[in-house]
Amino acid sequence: MDEAEFKVTRGDIIARGLRCACPNCGERGLLASWFRLGKACRHCGMDLERSHGFYSGTTSIGYVAAIVVILVPLCFLVMRDVISARAAVLIGMFGSAAFIVAVYPLMLCWMVAACHVALPGDLPANGGTGRRGDD
Repeated sequence: MDEAEFKVTRGDIIARGLRCACPNCGERGLLASWFRLGKACRHCGMDLERSHGFYSGTTSIGYVAAIVVILVPLCFLVMRDVISARAAVLIGMFGSAAFIVAVYPLMLCWMVAACHVALPGDLPANGGTGRRGDD
């Protein structure tokens, strides 16, 4: 199926992912808890479960984001003698952990969106089953 035939386009999926909304119906409600997606969208029922380890990429993305957002700026502050190395290490440790915890739900939603940006035909609204793999 050509993308022009899709009811939900890649642009729609990206916009919905940025809002942490279902890539299929656009409604919020993907998260079961701060650290876990629900099994399905609460509104349209699209299956959100993937194979074991599918969402483990969120942790790796979080580490990279923490390096860019927390640790690199701290290194510049230490190099400019704005803060001490000891203070930077403490801020870096606790700040990175807090940052990763704070953005984890967003990363889960973005992982769902990224999967469906790559495979928009899998969305039920586009004629797919909403699930890849062992169907």
